[in-house]
Amino acid sequence: MMSEMTTTRIAAMRASQLNRFTPVLTGQLGDLLAGIDVLAVEGPTSVTITSLCTDSRQARRGCLFFAVPGIDQDGAGFLTEAVARGAVAVVVEGGTPAPAGASVVRVVNCRLAKALMAARFFGHPSRRLPVVGVTGTNGKTTTSHLLRSIAEYDGGPTVLIGTIAHEVGQRSVRARNTTPDPIELESFLTEGLLERARLGIMEVSSHALVQERVAGIDFRAAVFTNLSPEHLDYHGTLEAYQAAKLLLFENLDASAVAVLNADDPVADVIAAVTRARVLRYGLSCSAEISADIRRVDADGTAFILKTPYGDVDVNTRLLGRHNLMNCMAAGAAALAMGYPLDSVRGGFQLLKCVPGRLESIHCGQDFRVLVDYAHTHDALQKVLENLRPLTRGRLITVFGCGGDRDRAKRPLMGRVAANLSDVAVLTSDNPRGEDPREIIEEVLAGIPEGRPVIVEADRRRAIETALRMAQSGDLVTIAGKGHEVRQLVGGRSIEFDDRAVAREVLWSL
Repeated sequence: MMSEMTTTRIAAMRASQLNRFTPVLTGQLGDLLAGIDVLAVEGPTSVTITSLCTDSRQARRGCLFFAVPGIDQDGAGFLTEAVARGAVAVVVEGGTPAPAGASVVRVVNCRLAKALMAARFFGHPSRRLPVVGVTGTNGKTTTSHLLRSIAEYDGGPTVLIGTIAHEVGQRSVRARNTTPDPIELESFLTEGLLERARLGIMEVSSHALVQERVAGIDFRAAVFTNLSPEHLDYHGTLEAYQAAKLLLFENLDASAVAVLNADDPVADVIAAVTRARVLRYGLSCSAEISADIRRVDADGTAFILKTPYGDVDVNTRLLGRHNLMNCMAAGAAALAMGYPLDSVRGGFQLLKCVPGRLESIHCGQDFRVLVDYAHTHDALQKVLENLRPLTRGRLITVFGCGGDRDRAKRPLMGRVAANLSDVAVLTSDNPRGEDPREIIEEVLAGIPEGRPVIVEADRRRAIETALRMAQSGDLVTIAGKGHEVRQLVGGRSIEFDDRAVAREVLWSL
């Protein structure tokens, strides 16, 4: 019911005239079809559209229903129900049979049509609200939160759309997908305008790019963090995964800015395909935005951010060199968007923690406990390499691998955890439809002989095992789930928060 609830909220805001921006939220079908690659239209285009949906259960009188082909379900199978509930028009691909009683729009690509028509329906909010897209394998969430902190330090409310939550001003909705459906996405941006937001920040996933979810967004800037193997169960190959990420930059307008990680070779590939102005950040000599590191320790990071706009001393509570890269990415994007150096510095200092990203759990114990979202071998390697110099005692790592996802990374995760930890505790992550012990066996295949590893399939007991063995000066990292508050086991979604479990155990010690 999210789209209907948000549309109602927006309509109420429009009525109270909170802002001069007026979302459309209604229009004739023919007007919404402008610029769409239409094969044929059957029935009148003069019908008035009052809402959009892809879930037939949300269809109501005046609705435009999109019969989107899906992996598990095909929207074409719900056309009759949508029309029965009041849909006055439907969008289908090619020759899909459609029921009587509604205008039928036949298109080449239903996903693309939905994104473009949603943008028009809501009045193209991204043409009024500057939007920054952040993509890459790792670092999207932290970079996005840093950008929000800079904007809010500068005095402006924001729209933040990402892995943890979708936030408009003070309202927060738990994220189901990193990048939501275009209808929901456009409604969030519209609500942001009505709340007088000055910046939209969006994590853009590879799935969203391939599935055309952001096709209706006019990005003012796009940030590339890094690329390593991920989601190969969906994309098939690393080349296809990279091609998905490139879509964001290939579609940028010449007036936009592409903010690229100069330390990642993919940056050169992006620079060659984008029309946007390129601004590079990193520790490479080719970067316009760089850093002189002053301190990296258990209390955070201090550095001088060196930019074409001037240099500034920065202190952040975020740990590790990988977060230094995230700071440079956010700083480069903010400066490119016109934010002053003082706001960049202030925003970095304002942000104390990103939920589930090296989040510290302290209950009076004499060792450190950190919860992190690292769920790929590259992310786990970066985290453990950064934590090693900050650890006085042993580095203890709790980790696992998700089920029904890329199996190739499982032995790689095992090798990284075993080689970079003093003690590795192997457990379940989100096994989904797979047998947790079969996943564990595939992880164990990558662990070198002789490396210490404890196997405990029950995640709660695994966390307890690690915390009970920890001694003064040790550092325990609980990796994989980060901010997540549910564990997916079989067909069930079980309440499970690594942070809450760690606190329960620590208070009992």
